[in-house]
Formats: sequence, structure tokens, C-alpha cells
Amino acid sequence: MGKITSIHDTFIRAIMADKNIALEYFESYLPPFVTGQLDFSTLTQLPDVYVSAELQKTMSDIVYSCERKDRKGKIKVSLLIEHKSYPDKYTPVQIGSYIFSGLQKQIENDKNISLIIPVLLYHGKDKWEYYSLTNLFKNLEPEWKQFIPDFDYIYTNLNEVSDEHIEALNNKFLAASFLALKHSFQKDWLEANIVRILLLSENVPANLLRNLIVYLFERSELGKEKIEELIEKIPITIKNTVMSTVNYLMKEGEKIGMTKKEYEKNRAFTQSLIRETVFDDAKIAKLVGVTVDFVASVRVELNPGI
Repeated sequence: MGKITSIHDTFIRAIMADKNIALEYFESYLPPFVTGQLDFSTLTQLPDVYVSAELQKTMSDIVYSCERKDRKGKIKVSLLIEHKSYPDKYTPVQIGSYIFSGLQKQIENDKNISLIIPVLLYHGKDKWEYYSLTNLFKNLEPEWKQFIPDFDYIYTNLNEVSDEHIEALNNKFLAASFLALKHSFQKDWLEANIVRILLLSENVPANLLRNLIVYLFERSELGKEKIEELIEKIPITIKNTVMSTVNYLMKEGEKIGMTKKEYEKNRAFTQSLIRETVFDDAKIAKLVGVTVDFVASVRVELNPGI
């Protein structure tokens, strides 16, 4: 069964496909040993052909490669970002499949294999502690554990990070996005803090801001009157983008047989993939779950001269 693309998947893929945002995330949340060894000037996003064709059907994650500073053996480190909005004890199995599939693809494409560092970002409402593959095997004698694949992953639980710490991030759009993700299941909090979150995003490209706007209004489920009230509190520098996004979301969705929420979500995801990847229209249509014609229309919208 293919992976269902949720509003969370769409939003996280959109923001993490931006190299500057991914860089800030890595520098802020990877262990010091890892950040100290990597040359982030070489950070490069990899296409999802990085894993097997079978895993591409279930994978909507972001993969970056980065050289080590010492260049020993020209070793690259691949940083694979997976996210969860709910606890899933079998996540180590999923991560393990990504690691071994990635290594197999490296063997097929190159003679040397490079490290893969999985990064798990969790923002669900339920408590979830770090869980290793070994934890899945209960009451197993120590002698048997040598047969369990041994790997680790980096775990970021946004629920355990204070709002103040998040807001102090250098990249204010990442701060705004993480606040939205952390409180994505708290509609009252989102309603009370939408303006605060948007203010953090005042100086970002319009396409990123639109992704955030769609996510905020989708998760907060605000009515038309409340949206209009909030818009009056927003600075003029971003008011036009907010208004045009909300109006477009409300007016255009049903034209192609989707709800306004589905349309804007798919449109935002499609825009991000067009801007940030080299995938063709068929590949993007498969990832988003829309028709090739839909992708083509969004591409024309972004580049009206083509």
C-alpha cells in the first residue's frame, strides 16, 4: 500500500526541501560531533532514486548528502529526514529499510558506500520515547541480540523543545514552522498565535509563506469571520500574500473537483517539488497523488512564459 500524503507530509517536505531551512535544522539539532565533522557548504539534496523503486512508493522523505570536513576516503554522509505525527513503534524497521535500500543503491551506482544518518522528527500530541530496533524484541536472551541489525538514528521530539528555544532559532521561518508543527493538534493555541507565527515569517519567499499559511489555516480550522479578523492584525508586508492565498484556497479548489483544502495542499506540494527538485511531471504527479495535467498547469502558473 502506498504512503498516504497528509497535510503534515506536504508541509514538512515543502520546508525541508529548502536548503537553507534544512541547513539550519541540521546545525541546530544534530549532535555536536556530527555537525563538527561535516562541511555544510557541500550540502546537496538527493533525488528519491536514492532508494529502491519499491521504497519510492512509500517514501516521502528528504535526503541530503554532505561531505566530511576531513574528506577521508571522500566519505559522504547522507542525512535522511523522516517525520512522524503519531507514535509508531515499528519506525526502526522503516528506518532500517531506508538505510539498507540506500546502501544497496550506492553499491549499484558506485563502488564505495557512504554513511547514512537517519533523522526522525516527531511532532505528535502523544508521548513517544526513543525506540530502537532491539526494543521490539521482548524477553530476548543477550546471545540472540547479535543477530539484530545494529543502527542508531537522531531523534528530535518537538514536544520536548520549549517554544522559547524554538523561537530563538536563527532561521525564523524554521522557528515559525516548528511552532506550527509542535502545536498542530492544539486548535485553540494556533488560533491565539497565528499572527505571532506569521510575524516570524515576514521576510521569507512567498512560496514558503504560502505553504505555512495553508498549513496553519488547515490545522486551526478557522471560520471566514475569524480569518478576516486575523488578517486585519497582520503587517502590510505579508497581508497581501495571506489574503491572496486564503482567497485562492476558497475560490479555486472546487474548479478541479477537489475541496479547497485538498486543492491548496496539492498545489503547494506540487509547487515545492517543481521548485526544489528535478523530477518530471509524471514523478511529481505520483508523489502528490494528482494528474499529470494538474502538475503541468501548476508549472505553467510558476513559469507563465514556458
